[in-house]
Amino acid sequence: MAPKWFTFFWLLPVVAVPFCLCQDEHMEVRRRSNKPVAKVVESRHQRTSNNVPERAVVEKRIHLIEALTINASTNLLMKPEVDDVEQTSHRVQTPQQPDCNTCCRGDFGYRTPHSVPGPPGLPGPPGIPGNHGNNGNNGATGQDGTKGEKGDRGDMGPRGERGNVGIKGEKGYPGIPPELQVAFMASMATHFSNINSGIIFSSVETNVGNFFDVMTGRFAAPVTGVYFFTFHMLKHEEVDDVYVYLMHNGNSIVSMYSYQAKGKQDTAGNSAVLKLAKQDEVWLRMGTGALHGDHQRYCTFSGFLLFETK
Repeated sequence: MAPKWFTFFWLLPVVAVPFCLCQDEHMEVRRRSNKPVAKVVESRHQRTSNNVPERAVVEKRIHLIEALTINASTNLLMKPEVDDVEQTSHRVQTPQQPDCNTCCRGDFGYRTPHSVPGPPGLPGPPGIPGNHGNNGNNGATGQDGTKGEKGDRGDMGPRGERGNVGIKGEKGYPGIPPELQVAFMASMATHFSNINSGIIFSSVETNVGNFFDVMTGRFAAPVTGVYFFTFHMLKHEEVDDVYVYLMHNGNSIVSMYSYQAKGKQDTAGNSAVLKLAKQDEVWLRMGTGALHGDHQRYCTFSGFLLFETK
């Protein structure tokens, strides 16, 4: 056993000197997960030099060492074990040596049982933007929104063009002829006290068709038909009572009576609807008493045609 160890230590300088003179091993140690990591970097001659010995020469030297040493010594020299150190490459890499072009090529390293991935590298530069994508499909129709508030009324628009002449309408009903337009109203502005005589009115406000005679106070029917008459009287304060009669061709139709003590006034009236023949006359006759007349026109007599009859 002793001769073998002696021979091993004698040959160790012979093998180690070329590696010390011709190879520059560069170790990069980094900490990952609180564990040191050793990395053997390839030398420049191993990447660029052409004047290197062949791989067979290196292998022959390795076989010589293995033959002279025991298995444990060989593992100690050729496969160094470092606690918690992981080799990140299976080849020995050394930095470039510009002045060592004639040296031999270094030996190959050994692959570790389990490779350890290195830390992520720095992010690369942004890539070139991609082409613009195609337009997407049309979306589904949305739901109707809530109805908005009513807006303000707009300005009046310009006047449109005149439209076409419309269709001629149907013939209308005949209008009222002049002889059927009949109405009158008379009033008394002065006192009247002629007993048993026709009442004469001092003023006529309405006399459509002139069928009321202002001088006699009588109305003459222009056509046969139905007429309406009404009268209202105010008793004079110097008499006790008053009688007034509505006359049709000399016949009394309706009457008016007013009673009040002397010194006091009283009003009364009456109305009638009469069917008259053409030229029939209607007037008022004074019975007893006296009528009051002034600018207030308390005493009136009116009438008009309702409709014509045959």
